[in-house]
Amino acid sequence: FRLFSRIPTGLPPIANIVRKHITDVGLALVKKQSVNAEGDLMPYVQELLDIHDKYTELVGSGPEKGCFQGHNIFHKAMKEAFEVFVNKDIGKSATAELLSNFCDNLLKKSGERLSDEALEDKLEKVVRLFGYLSDKDIFAEFYKKQLAKRLLLARSSSDDAERSMIAKLKLRCGAQFTSKLEGMVTDMNLSQDIQSAFAEHVKDKELELDTDLTVQVLTTGFWPTYKSDELNLPKEMLQCIETFKAFYDLRTSHRRLRWVHSLGSATVVGKFTPSGKSKEHDLLVSTYQACILLLFNEADSMTFSDIQGHLNLPAEELKRYVLSLCVGKYKILTKDPAGKEVAPTDKITYNAAFSDRARRIKVPMIAAKITQEEKDATRATVDEDRKHAIEAAIVRIMKTRKSLDHQKLVLEASTQLMRHFKPDPKQIKKRIEDLIHREYLERDPSNPNLYKYLA
Repeated sequence: FRLFSRIPTGLPPIANIVRKHITDVGLALVKKQSVNAEGDLMPYVQELLDIHDKYTELVGSGPEKGCFQGHNIFHKAMKEAFEVFVNKDIGKSATAELLSNFCDNLLKKSGERLSDEALEDKLEKVVRLFGYLSDKDIFAEFYKKQLAKRLLLARSSSDDAERSMIAKLKLRCGAQFTSKLEGMVTDMNLSQDIQSAFAEHVKDKELELDTDLTVQVLTTGFWPTYKSDELNLPKEMLQCIETFKAFYDLRTSHRRLRWVHSLGSATVVGKFTPSGKSKEHDLLVSTYQACILLLFNEADSMTFSDIQGHLNLPAEELKRYVLSLCVGKYKILTKDPAGKEVAPTDKITYNAAFSDRARRIKVPMIAAKITQEEKDATRATVDEDRKHAIEAAIVRIMKTRKSLDHQKLVLEASTQLMRHFKPDPKQIKKRIEDLIHREYLERDPSNPNLYKYLA
């Protein structure tokens, strides 16, 4: 390097060799991993981070550091090499999705245990790798869904780490990119204030609630969209919800509450009589599981179709919740005939003989695998958002320029959007046609390649 740097044209050939070498190493890793695309892909992400560390050290970060002393031409070569293989999909999973899963593993309680410094360091490395992604918006969509789960199910290992990661992404991609993520974290803090105010309200009005209630009020715009359900709540829960609704309506006149029961949880006290002795357990369950268990206060056994009739839930959803109580680790209910298939006529019975050493029991859910459908739905959301982003960029450019030819417009729109994703010129052309149809733009009558802005 020192020898060649003395010649004016000495370094570009070496930089090309470095770029080719890094690209080959990366593509070999992608090829090796593609053979096992169905397995655990987290080690692959770790290997990407390791390769990045290795070559960052090689290129160096400044004079007298690393082999190439942080020379710009080598930084550029390394960047171009990483952009080639970091954007290759592994099987059906995009690297954007894998990086988001990797962050989820680092940031949730059940994930990897790291000290604060090690966690901070690893997140910084992930964000550097994220910088090479051409589809940053796909990462954002997956990250948003996983952040929502961590916050709502209290699975986040540290609030500071969550904020730090969002700050890193904001630095890299701007405030618009992270506004929803920041909104979600803020919502959680506001929810705590509303909860305290509700507790005061219940105390002041001397209201008698049979059940303690904790509510998280979220802003629809920030969070992923969740399916609403027509769940028939048991009377114990209805009373709480009505009380909270009345309290919330007093605070705000123009907001409407929409309950998302699928994300709720509850603690139910179960009374059992194993070998004739009375015994109580605190069962930590989801809202749906709690609703199923409360039905057994009225009757000791009922058929699956009875339960469905009472709760008004889709059969497939309900099957998962019933099985988690019959077949899982803790058999609070029993099913006749036994087995993992559920028929409408199956008889579900309260298991009075249930016993466990622990007083508090967390009843696990039978996890629904993240299906390909869900991944496709996330992609569809991203595609829809891209359409709006492309249209907004075109309108912004045309508003300032008033008239512009096709080639220049496509180039400018691409440049503006590159920070978040790599737009397809065909997609831009489609959006231009659509805007002409909706009379935002028009073609010049004498030159069909020239567009004019219609105010």
